[in-house]
Amino acid sequence: MSPENAMKLLSNSTRLSVLNWLKNPGEAFTGYTQLYDYDKYGVCASLIQDKAGLSQPATSLCLKVLQDAGLLEANKVGKWTYYRRCEPRINEVTSALGDFLENL
Repeated sequence: MSPENAMKLLSNSTRLSVLNWLKNPGEAFTGYTQLYDYDKYGVCASLIQDKAGLSQPATSLCLKVLQDAGLLEANKVGKWTYYRRCEPRINEVTSALGDFLENL
């Protein structure tokens, strides 16, 4: 991913919020319940949708963009999809952006 594409991807406040929430889902989703452990499976898309206040199609698009960029991993359990951060990829993008900005 080019630095320009990374900046465009991260310029969306909802996508940034999702990444932030998934960094510490136990804290971010306090008061929400789901069947499976956050640490093992991630967070159910329906919880992310509820917290973000988005429609299902808008939530799906947001999550798909982040997943296509490699920043999220999806885990299908039954009919539900759970998402968690892909820390190695996030570190790669962070490093590439830092290098890019230092060399401007």
